[in-house]
Amino acid sequence: MTRFISTYPYPQQLAAQEASDRSYSVIAPSRLASRAIAASYQPLRDTAIKALEQQGWRMAQPLMAQKLFRQTVQAVLQPSDLIGTARALFPAVRSLLQSSQNLNSDLQGLSDRAGNLVTLAQQYREALRKGEFFDTGELYWRAAELEIKSQKILVYGYFQPQQDEIAWIDRLAADESIVFLPVDQTPLFADVQLSADCLSQIGWSIVPSSTATYEPTNATLCQTFLRPAPTRTKQLPIATDTVTACAYGTLDAEARGVLAQVKALLNEDIPAKEIAIIARDERAYGPKLIDIAWEYDLPIRALYSTPLLTTRLGTWIQLLLEVFEAGFPFEATAKLLSHPLCSNPDGGFWAIARAQHPKGFQQWRDIASQHLGLDLSVLAQINQTRRRDTWVGWWQRLFKTFDLRRRCARWARESIAFNTLQQGLVELSKPETEPLSWPSFREQLEDLLESLSVPAQPGRGGVELHSPASVVGTQYSHLFIMGMADSILPPPVSNDAVLDFFERRQLREQAIALPTASELFRQEALSFYYLLQATTGRITFSYPKLRERTEQLPSPYLKQLSLQVIAPPEQPIASLEEMRRYYLRHPEKSDEKEADTVLTQAAYAFEIEQHRESAQQANEYDGAISIPFDYSDWTFSVSQLTTLGQCQFKWFADKLLKLGSPVEVEEDLTPGVRGSLYHKVVEFVVHAVKTDSTKSISDANLLRESFLSAEKAVELPALQNWEVRREEHLRQLSITLNKPDFWKTEATPIALEKRFEGNWQGLKVTGRIDRIDETPNGLVLIDYKTGSSAPKGIKDSNDKASIDLQLPLYRDIAAELYPEQGVADTQYFSLTKGKKLSISRNAPQHELPTAIETCKTALHTGSYPVQPDVKREACKYCDFDLVCRQGSRLSRKEN
Repeated sequence: MTRFISTYPYPQQLAAQEASDRSYSVIAPSRLASRAIAASYQPLRDTAIKALEQQGWRMAQPLMAQKLFRQTVQAVLQPSDLIGTARALFPAVRSLLQSSQNLNSDLQGLSDRAGNLVTLAQQYREALRKGEFFDTGELYWRAAELEIKSQKILVYGYFQPQQDEIAWIDRLAADESIVFLPVDQTPLFADVQLSADCLSQIGWSIVPSSTATYEPTNATLCQTFLRPAPTRTKQLPIATDTVTACAYGTLDAEARGVLAQVKALLNEDIPAKEIAIIARDERAYGPKLIDIAWEYDLPIRALYSTPLLTTRLGTWIQLLLEVFEAGFPFEATAKLLSHPLCSNPDGGFWAIARAQHPKGFQQWRDIASQHLGLDLSVLAQINQTRRRDTWVGWWQRLFKTFDLRRRCARWARESIAFNTLQQGLVELSKPETEPLSWPSFREQLEDLLESLSVPAQPGRGGVELHSPASVVGTQYSHLFIMGMADSILPPPVSNDAVLDFFERRQLREQAIALPTASELFRQEALSFYYLLQATTGRITFSYPKLRERTEQLPSPYLKQLSLQVIAPPEQPIASLEEMRRYYLRHPEKSDEKEADTVLTQAAYAFEIEQHRESAQQANEYDGAISIPFDYSDWTFSVSQLTTLGQCQFKWFADKLLKLGSPVEVEEDLTPGVRGSLYHKVVEFVVHAVKTDSTKSISDANLLRESFLSAEKAVELPALQNWEVRREEHLRQLSITLNKPDFWKTEATPIALEKRFEGNWQGLKVTGRIDRIDETPNGLVLIDYKTGSSAPKGIKDSNDKASIDLQLPLYRDIAAELYPEQGVADTQYFSLTKGKKLSISRNAPQHELPTAIETCKTALHTGSYPVQPDVKREACKYCDFDLVCRQGSRLSRKEN
């Protein structure tokens, strides 16, 4: 029997000629490689799977493989973290299965870790065979053991075959079969030469390279890479009109530059199938390229696998599992319902939801049914034991409830993800009658989601994104190779976390041939070499100088190719968005803006932003609206006046623009709720003692009764661990109430929570004085605070928030309420510190009338500029920072 090995370095044309003989069964690693030699697509993997399945063996699907391997890990290692240990060791065990046919090694010469891994691989393989399964790691070895009918095959594109692939090719190949293994007389081809020698030793014949004379158009580039300048006898010229290396500033600039060139080629009627974008790190470049290609209206396909968990469907399922686990809390459930694959309610629903703040399944079911017409009953009662097929059926009903199939159909990737998940659930449902608790089923579902993957950007046609390894044996007229930076292409060779290179050397001595560091380096270099062969026309290299604030150096491959890195050429405007950005920065070309309403509005908004950031005076977009406000019928509270005196824009945004936060039930004891609760408790206690002389301010039972009544009065929300936390608040208030300064012996409370309305400094005001005591010296006005310091005042002449407004207002109002009694004192009293809070002696209280007049002038003129106090005290608890954007720009305005 005569079988052949072709070692010619440029095999594409020879393979195409041989493949024209239809008696061959052509085997190629990808559709692209098959297309390059005009043959039908049939990968080596499929031939091995088909041969095994024809003889009754089944491939272990992800869940079955994980289950068997975990059982093996438990039996051999008995780890404390079974799932984590199995997940970490599984890739290494699969590598062992792939690297040796029998794994019959002497464990005495191995490290404990390597010995355990070999034992795991042996026992895992035995567990597979008991169930008549095979793992993907041992696929070719198992197929090579079969007695099959050989075929006349042509193997193309497997230019760096592993030992298991060689064994299966030898078993499958009939007489006159041919394998293409390109070899050149350089050290990079040492491993390929060994593969050719291995086949030669078992009867294959090597076809001399002298029988072929074809060289690709970029043969010079290939030879330059194989034989760098120091080893060449003469300088090989590189055609700069067909080979270019560019350095961009950032990854975004690189992606835009490459896609602009791609779009220009498509506009020249070059077919998309003749163009390819290559990135060694597809997952780093893929999302950026996909986003910019959408902006450029450029068809692009990214076929690298991405975990199902990264899709919209995977994210939605993760959110749903979190909601189950946490018992339908408000935030998590709201996030779930807001997901694009869910009901995605409008703002009206969320206004209701925030006001009601539903928690728990029953409350969410009621509000969803009433306001969304969505029946969430299918989500009830999951914490129970059911059969596998019952659990899967429950998920199918859940998908129908949310109409996920139709919603996923809006995106190609989501549609594939939904179908992939459905197939995985079929596997998860077996054996159907096995009972599973919810935690066990959830664990297996999460394992399934982690093992499933989908293409990042599927579709039909378009320019494709590939890795160097995926285009081996292909042909393109234009290649754009991105990420040509050091440590990216080629990537650094580093130790495996489970099996380091020293242990690999030990295993190699036991006939377990895991790749060494030098072999991994040669594999990467040869993948790049075959990439150079893949173009018949122009090839463009590029890399970003800066990536995530880290400077990058050019790849050593560029030096090896004798290429000079140049600045990228100026690219044409490739999208409407880029055109708009250009004209925003060139307003003198105003004629182009008139036909684009979006650009007109953008230019207007851009001018507004430029003015906001400039040193010019504030205009209407900074609060200076110049519309007088008639405040004659407007009633100001003390907090309103304080806000107006600290930052006029803050008052303007809240009261006139009505941009305040929506009404929402609090889930925790916020400072505001705590203050209301303490005020009400103290009011109830003092009122009880005042009306009943037999009661004492230090009575613990009275305090507890008042506290419970206050909780109802302020409608305290259900708080976590409140029964325990309540005791701490009771203890704090008890200490405060027993302080002598809280209720002095000579004082008699004559009013609690005294409400007032009146006219003060020409303004209508309203408010409430917490307590008014009558003393021999006159009235004492008390305002309770839960903080440890007196509140900040309004701005003085130096723009410091130092002028106290509240107590002077109370004093003047009390004079009107009690004209026959003078006011002896006004004070802030801390309910947490149990003492009177002092106001700074340096406070310029004499400036209070002037400060009030400043506020009135702002109302008269309609001028509410963003000018908070100098220490930004007004900004600490402000809801309008996204509107005012206070920051360094304010200093420019002030100057």
